Amino acid sequence: MLFDSGRMFYGRLPRAILAGSVLLLAGILLAVFLTGALQSEPVACISIACALILITFLAFGFSKIQVLENEVRLRWFPFYRRRIPVAAIRSAAPATVHGLRYGFGLRFGAFGLGIIQDTGPAVQLDAGRGYLLSLGSVDRQERCLAALAVAGVHVART
Repeated sequence: MLFDSGRMFYGRLPRAILAGSVLLLAGILLAVFLTGALQSEPVACISIACALILITFLAFGFSKIQVLENEVRLRWFPFYRRRIPVAAIRSAAPATVHGLRYGFGLRFGAFGLGIIQDTGPAVQLDAGRGYLLSLGSVDRQERCLAALAVAGVHVART
């Protein structure tokens, strides 16, 4: 293995957004129980409870990026896994994720597919479709680009 990012969890801003959502939904669910709305609107109450469970589950999501001699492995827990053969990667370049411009989590956009855990240093892969991989630190970004270069990927430096 040439590079292993380890588990990368959400940064401060995404965690604050998820925590606010969980608190809001928990407050709504508490109000539903206290007002007796559960008897009159059970489907709505179940929907709110399911949303609370889903957002709480997503709050524990993480990403992991690995570069091996012959493939790049991408993982965004809980929903996404991808193996990209090194031969399919045309180039890699350093990039930067700014604020919530791209959102966070598993994102689709003009850049291709993004695995966005935090703002800051990232790597842009060109493998037919693009991949934007947030890495959270300059050191991790440099190690990932160096590993891609060792694997035979053309790395553009800016």
